[in-house]
Amino acid sequence: MIVVDTSALMAIVLGDPEAESCMAVLEAEPRVLICAATRAEALIVARRRNVLDEMSAMIEDLGLDVVA
Repeated sequence: MIVVDTSALMAIVLGDPEAESCMAVLEAEPRVLICAATRAEALIVARRRNVLDEMSAMIEDLGLDVVA
């Protein structure tokens, strides 16, 4: 189990140098958690960076477990 943060998600969506490593870790984990507040933050930041659709799709595709 791992907990993901906004910076890791943004790195992936924006194609930063760390993107491949971050995605590999997330895909290898059987369960990935995200705090509800972090999910909201990630979507807000993604919207400001004009990548909201990509972020929303990635969160959905990864099947992140949202926790309070």
